[in-house]
Amino acid sequence: MLAKKKNTLFTLLLIFCLPINYLSAEGYYEGETITLIMGLDASAGGTTVGRLMAKHLEVNLPGNPTVIVRNMPGASMISAHIYVLLKAPRDGTTLYYGPRSSLGELLEFPGHSFKYNQFTSLGGVQLAPLVTYTRKDMLDGGIQKPSDVLKAEDLVFGGISAEHGRMIASTLGLDLLGVNYHFVGGYPGSGRIRAAVLSGEVNMATDAAHAYLNEAVPLLEQQDLNAPLFSLPLINDEGNLVKSQLVPDIPTINELYTEINGVEPSGINWDAIRTMLEIDQTMQHVFLGPPRMNREAIEEIRSVLPPMMASPQFIEEAVRILSYAPVSVSYERQENIFDATAEVRPEVKEYIEEQIARNNGF
Repeated sequence: MLAKKKNTLFTLLLIFCLPINYLSAEGYYEGETITLIMGLDASAGGTTVGRLMAKHLEVNLPGNPTVIVRNMPGASMISAHIYVLLKAPRDGTTLYYGPRSSLGELLEFPGHSFKYNQFTSLGGVQLAPLVTYTRKDMLDGGIQKPSDVLKAEDLVFGGISAEHGRMIASTLGLDLLGVNYHFVGGYPGSGRIRAAVLSGEVNMATDAAHAYLNEAVPLLEQQDLNAPLFSLPLINDEGNLVKSQLVPDIPTINELYTEINGVEPSGINWDAIRTMLEIDQTMQHVFLGPPRMNREAIEEIRSVLPPMMASPQFIEEAVRILSYAPVSVSYERQENIFDATAEVRPEVKEYIEEQIARNNGF
């Protein structure tokens, strides 16, 4: 009897450890090929995440479909978006995966002729939050704590385009604190920006937390130059601001503001930061299907994504490849985030537009 119980327990443990598809071998996608269209170059870091998603969808979708990534860079991801929106078959075999331009929709950038709620929402991905940092040697005696940055002058923030959400959210944070800086954009990517910080071409920047920890910190600490300033908080399902466990020792922008001023942040600048967190930084990558996508396909993708990304197999491989595990955003929350873009107050939208103009030197 004891041996029988042990065998039953072992079987149950084995079942719970198996990928989802082993519990149901047949499904809508059996024998099919799913193409994930990505608006990024094949060498981009986001493509690495896309390939990870593709591999685990193959294992977890019932029927074990083949899942491939097709890179379609161009026009700031708009080409890939438009392809899926207007040309993809509705049977669910062609989906969009990757970043989106929430600011493109909010501010009606040229060429952004659609809204994300026109797609079929399938789910989203929360990537690592942002960390803003500076060179430690920007003060005599060094920047010893984040609030010391207020004593520094003539700081140069190096970034990509002024219209990019990362740049807007981070510089809004610097303005909230009252940091003396000016923005220099046009760098082609985070790696080039890190090199510019190290060489002294610029002296502050922002980076995704995992890239900051694994790429920026080792380079800067070799010369005792690392001075983290703040991270951007995450917004949980209840709408509360929470600190990422990737960088527990770095204050969030709201924590740092409160430490400096003795009160919590408020006002139009803070409202703009909250807006950027909600519509841009809570869900950096998305799974999207074409309009009127096949209902069976919708249900299978939606039902698989959250447990897939919470599985030990996905988390283990994500940590090995990315050094952290992205978190699933449900399709319901994805739809709420899309709807929130249309609900941004006009004065907040105008303030974000003014931030872009300030970063461009206008």
